[in-house]
Amino acid sequence: MIRRQSLSVLTSFVGRRKPFLFPACYRLIKNRLFCAPAPKPLVAEAIDAVTRLELRVNRWPHTLGLSYIWLRDHCKCPDCYDNFTKQRKLDIQKVPLNIRPASTKTTKEGLEIKWPDGHKSEYTYKYLWQNTYEGWNASYKNPQRLWKAATFPSPQLTTVPLSDILDPKKDGLKRLISSIIVHGLGFISEVSPDVESTRAAVETISPVRTTFYGTVWSFEDNLERADTAYTNIYLGAHNDTTYFTESSRLQVFHCLKKAPQGGETLLVDGFSVAEEFSARHPEGYAFLSSAAIPSEYIGDGQHMATLDTVLKHNPATGCLQQIRYNIYDRAPLSSIPLEKIHEFYLHMRNIGKIVRNPAYEYWLQLEPGTVLIIDNWRLMHGRNAYSGPRIMGGCYISNDDFTSKARVLGIQIN
Repeated sequence: MIRRQSLSVLTSFVGRRKPFLFPACYRLIKNRLFCAPAPKPLVAEAIDAVTRLELRVNRWPHTLGLSYIWLRDHCKCPDCYDNFTKQRKLDIQKVPLNIRPASTKTTKEGLEIKWPDGHKSEYTYKYLWQNTYEGWNASYKNPQRLWKAATFPSPQLTTVPLSDILDPKKDGLKRLISSIIVHGLGFISEVSPDVESTRAAVETISPVRTTFYGTVWSFEDNLERADTAYTNIYLGAHNDTTYFTESSRLQVFHCLKKAPQGGETLLVDGFSVAEEFSARHPEGYAFLSSAAIPSEYIGDGQHMATLDTVLKHNPATGCLQQIRYNIYDRAPLSSIPLEKIHEFYLHMRNIGKIVRNPAYEYWLQLEPGTVLIIDNWRLMHGRNAYSGPRIMGGCYISNDDFTSKARVLGIQIN
């Protein structure tokens, strides 16, 4: 209110004309009214704590402890690091574990260190903050927005026309990948309903993953493969390819021909389920985060098998990174000892109740021309039973290819 009143007084005083009698006074008042305060000058202090360096920067929320051997190992000079190949040249085996600098100096740009052998290293403050465990964890903000059926994200947030993706000026690909990271899914509209057009749209992200299903596939209820997807019966919510050592990160669906009746797609935010499961059954959450469960695919000349937990976490941050829930592809339960069998079935029953709770189930009818891409490490999917002809196309994308593309586009991803 004060600023608006001051602006009104100033405007009425000078009118619409340029103030020529008191320009200095005018600029001073204008700057105070409209300009953000100038950032405080950067002040840094480096303190030798014998085994490490304590670096204080007044723009950081806390002091950063830096191990001396870590600092020596992270020198980016041409002798220690190849800036073309982005690979280290320094032989860490030759660096003493108890190395200490001969001198340290803070500047406006960063930290300068001179080592006992005369070698000099320089580090920007930004690099030190972003690439240490303490700095990264203090500044990282999880972009994911968990949802339930009632809070499913709107098309305006998740749908990108193919024309926007192909036009670099419209930033369409970045918007699509951001939607997948934030909401767990994204749609590409304006795609011709055929396999090759689907491939072309998806390959704007990365090459598709080749599996024993092929690259880009189409399927209908003909049992062409030993998979329940090749039927027309109901499929409950699940994650795909849990029988792979690394489950496919992205799964693509394109309804090439819609069934006359039924065939709606089911989506469940597995991280939202896990959050509720952790709150209601913490002992079950701990069990499914530690007990390895066998999964397998048998058929078509294949016998894929793996052993992994239902809930997987980032080994550094402890944040949930993947859910591997699939009641169809479970192998014989040979990994759980007798005394824990009852506990396993109890916890699977409890998480299953949340997965099947209608509050978490979002149903939609996929239409020819719109490609759905889901984060298979987070979202579960299913399908309603249907009758009549229905053709679904799709493919997979690996975790490495997806996360690489996100980083290249400057999108933060855990």
